[in-house]
Amino acid sequence: MNTAVDLIAIKELRETLDRYLINTPMIRCFNLERRFSNKTRIFAKLEFLQHTGTFKLRGALASLLKLSNEELLNGVTAVSAGNHAIAIAYASRSLGIDAKVVMPKTSNKFRVESCRKLGAEVVFASDANAAFEMVQTIKTKEHRAFIHPFEGVNIINGTATLGYEVCEQNGEMDVVIVPIGGGGLCAGLSSYIRGRLPSSEIYGIEPQYASSIHMSIKRNAPQKNIHLNTIADSLAAPFAMPISFAFCRDNLTQSLLVNDGEISNSMNILFDEMKLAVEPACAVSTAALLGPLKDRLNDKNIVLIMCGSNIDWGTYKKNIQVSI
Repeated sequence: MNTAVDLIAIKELRETLDRYLINTPMIRCFNLERRFSNKTRIFAKLEFLQHTGTFKLRGALASLLKLSNEELLNGVTAVSAGNHAIAIAYASRSLGIDAKVVMPKTSNKFRVESCRKLGAEVVFASDANAAFEMVQTIKTKEHRAFIHPFEGVNIINGTATLGYEVCEQNGEMDVVIVPIGGGGLCAGLSSYIRGRLPSSEIYGIEPQYASSIHMSIKRNAPQKNIHLNTIADSLAAPFAMPISFAFCRDNLTQSLLVNDGEISNSMNILFDEMKLAVEPACAVSTAALLGPLKDRLNDKNIVLIMCGSNIDWGTYKKNIQVSI
């Protein structure tokens, strides 16, 4: 399998998506730099400022724009605990497509209401595995196009546009640290950056108890039935898929894990020192920077991918107390 994206095609795709996307800012993290040597430079790509509050819109749009006229008439369906569902709802409304999303019944109410406000029909399943089964039934019975949350060429090309922006904003970076759920974000972003800056170090970070890609890389095959227990619920993929797994395996320098205490502590640090209130998944890259990677990164030019922030105050308050 070819796990290198076409750099020119990704640039053209980003130009196509320009009317729908924000070129999210990259900022210098001076407070985080104080924990490292004087030559260390740390930047954060604030993708949580994207429309829908997450990177997921990139893959959603790239996928919907590839649908045939017949598929557009039948509408789309998706499965997600929140962020992908919100992105599909937003992209569908932007393009005039009917959308039905399947969400686990434990999904954050803020995310559920966000989908509804954007015009998507929401149906519930008992858990993540049941949700994937239900969406296949909807796809078959209603002839809707299924947009996978993290698998497929269009999803990967969409997330590669984030890699394009990162390289345009910081072409001298040595290190990029990216959160991983199902692997769709990491697959596209890492492939683009590897192609453009081949000497860069790319670290993929997962929660300790939601480690589908980490386990898959370790065993060199996509793994199923992953035990899930993390505050970073938007990274809680119950299995890995072949394409996204292969892209991550071939383009990452290393896959690493962080625990919920480290994630929660990073949420506190980001708020106290940078005034950023983010969801747990968004803090995973910072948790790795200050945890398992801390002793390796002195004198490096580092980019943290801050992937999303769809969270309500009650859940945020509960999550930042994990480390207290």
